[in-house]
Amino acid sequence: MGACGNLPWENDGAADWFGSLFDKTKLARHVEDTLKLNAEDTHEEIRAAASVLLFLGRHYIWQVHDLDRHLILAAEQLEKVSSLSVITESPGLTEEIGAEIRELRSRIKTPNPSQEPEIKPKKWWQFWS
Repeated sequence: MGACGNLPWENDGAADWFGSLFDKTKLARHVEDTLKLNAEDTHEEIRAAASVLLFLGRHYIWQVHDLDRHLILAAEQLEKVSSLSVITESPGLTEEIGAEIRELRSRIKTPNPSQEPEIKPKKWWQFWS
């Protein structure tokens, strides 16, 4: 058994099991599809999808090639959800969603600056120059 840590998912066997689970259920795809919905119309569903990432969005569990992209998408969508009037009416709910956003963002792998060059985003009009 290739152990990488003490948590139940931090070993090769568990990683393989989670990989099989994601392949069979298409869970990551369903989460991503939901996170791409309009926040104003489907804020409850978006928060539910983001909660799946809060539960399972970790290395060794989530599909590694999708993890950062899904964490970013979930955090961005929750930002939109948190600004909706139906949410801002409840300071406790706004605070809870803020904590969820911070947790999601804390799991995003930050590239090592010495290994990867900084990519400066272009403005939309710079693609034609």
